[in-house]
Amino acid sequence: MLSAFFALALTGRLDLPAVMIFAIGMCLSLYRTIKGLREPLSARGAFFLSCVYIAFFFVDSLILSHSFIQASVHLVLFLQLTKVYQEKNDKDYLYLIILSFLQILAASSLTIDMSFVATLFLFLVALVATLMSFDMYRAERHTATETQEVATPLTGMSLWATVWIIATAVVLFLLIPRVGTGYFTQAASQSLLLSGFTDSVQLGEIGQVKLSTAVVMHARQISGAPFSVLKWRGIALDRFDGHNWVKTDRIRSVLPPSADNQYRIAPVIHPGDAARYEIILEPLATSALFGPHEVRWILGSFQAVDVDNDNSIYMRYPTGHRTQYEVLSEIPDRSRMLAADHSQISAELNPRYLQLPKNLDPRVAQLGAEITGKARTSLEKASLVEGYLKRNYAYTLNLTWNPGPQPLSTFLFEAKSGHCEYFASSMAILLRTAGVPTRLVNGFLMGEYNPVGNDYIIRESDAHSWVEVYIPGSGWIEFDPTPPDPTHRDVNLATQISHYVDAIQMFWNSYVIVYDSGSQLQLFRSAQDRVLSVQMALRNKTNQWMLSMDRLSGPILTGINDGIADPKLWIVLVLLGSGTVVFLYRQSLRTQLQIWQVRRGRGDAGLKVVERLFYKVTHVAERKAPKRKQGETWREWIAAISDADRRFILTKALEIFEKAKYGGMQVSPEEFALLEQAMQEMKSVK
Repeated sequence: MLSAFFALALTGRLDLPAVMIFAIGMCLSLYRTIKGLREPLSARGAFFLSCVYIAFFFVDSLILSHSFIQASVHLVLFLQLTKVYQEKNDKDYLYLIILSFLQILAASSLTIDMSFVATLFLFLVALVATLMSFDMYRAERHTATETQEVATPLTGMSLWATVWIIATAVVLFLLIPRVGTGYFTQAASQSLLLSGFTDSVQLGEIGQVKLSTAVVMHARQISGAPFSVLKWRGIALDRFDGHNWVKTDRIRSVLPPSADNQYRIAPVIHPGDAARYEIILEPLATSALFGPHEVRWILGSFQAVDVDNDNSIYMRYPTGHRTQYEVLSEIPDRSRMLAADHSQISAELNPRYLQLPKNLDPRVAQLGAEITGKARTSLEKASLVEGYLKRNYAYTLNLTWNPGPQPLSTFLFEAKSGHCEYFASSMAILLRTAGVPTRLVNGFLMGEYNPVGNDYIIRESDAHSWVEVYIPGSGWIEFDPTPPDPTHRDVNLATQISHYVDAIQMFWNSYVIVYDSGSQLQLFRSAQDRVLSVQMALRNKTNQWMLSMDRLSGPILTGINDGIADPKLWIVLVLLGSGTVVFLYRQSLRTQLQIWQVRRGRGDAGLKVVERLFYKVTHVAERKAPKRKQGETWREWIAAISDADRRFILTKALEIFEKAKYGGMQVSPEEFALLEQAMQEMKSVK
């Protein structure tokens, strides 16, 4: 009982009055047991006391605890205290054991911390010891037995109890997917961690967040070049008013998932630049999903995933528990971009990336012109501004200067020291004054590498802002003008110990807490593969048995072969087969007959004829073009085809198809001829 209560109290979800009352009650009961005092509560008194508590239970649930689960935990504690203070028989002892198990069950539902493993182990040891002593108590009371006679059944009982506990735990673990927080508290619980990460940035904000060492996420590299990722991208912001960065384009599109819960964002262009990471994200006050720039696909058990026009990824439905997912990102190579860069900015690029705040200090634009004056391309301008800020300004979290009405001007021309928001904002605005599109990005630095767990530990102190610059011919590229933090932490004994603790915590989170339906499905597929291998072995045995049967059935097969040689049998089979084919394909044959009649001017082209010809054209086009996706309209599919000739032919055929199918209009002979001509043209296109 004490071990179960200890596990429940360590969750931190049990209120202080309940902890104090139950602890005092248990200690007093322990004292009375040691002194051999008689229990003060009779069975009748316990019954009336329980009746009174039933009324209190509803008051507790609705008014005091405001939670049915919390009130139920109080009820279990009350029943256990009541039973402890009355005379007990064998059934009462079993009743107390069950109530203790209910406390452990409540503790498992109220915490996800690894400390629960220790308290659970303590409870299991106490449970087995209790069952053993309980059996000894009954054996001693009912029969006069020697120690040797009692030892054998007790050993067997403890062994089978342990096997039963382990077997039950394994079965439940495999059948019930893990989630990030206690099951009963998911609906009402707030985020376990509020990182300060939002969809806006106020100058000076991240400086406060960086003072916290709380863990935000863990990341482990699965493939790709080592240390190829320096930042975990979150949200891109485009509008700056002089003090705050905000996002103006909040339109998001839903990513359709594949069968294996993979959400594809864009194809990989250079496979050699790709890196794959597994990420465990703690509960945050944002629905953003983090990954290296540029994310090509994301894999996870999400209800839905959205992406905006700035390539930021979001969970459609934020959760209050840990989230585990994988990302594949393509890390751009700057040396390759240098050859692709040209100074012409695309006219399709949104002008919001060149927006400047009102009343901007003219010295900022003058400084931008001085830094980028000798540069010819956007990449050169961005590199010059990045290097200038790193060389001439200092990094600090202690902002002793007053930002004033123009924080950027104060930072650039007076203070010349600050943290990442000031460096990133300065670079973005300096480049915009030089005509280079930019956007600010909020996210996290790579974090601390843990060689024990082979993963990265990303904390709130790794919160960071940097810049993405639009390079013509290459797209958006990351630049970070913030110089390194001079207060670098040395690796000491405490850090090494924390690496081992974090590695254990990572294992606990990956393989216990975040054991979700995707992990469950993967496990079941592995078991299915083993079953298939057994089935294959059985099939081979069956084939051997069939070969033996073939040897025995030789005379029978000889008689059947003689019957097959009869030509009358073949005539009947041919007639039956022809009739079956005509019956199964009667609709297709009827449509083909109508096409033949229209070609000879003996009828009009109906809807079935138009559909048949249009589908033939699209089928030929799909041989050398991407197939139409489920839910994609014909016009969307045609617009996505890169070949202009195929797109032109399909557009002509589509107009006739829409006229007949959706307009309900009759197709003229000339339009019918255009459809057939489209078929011939499509076949001739290389």
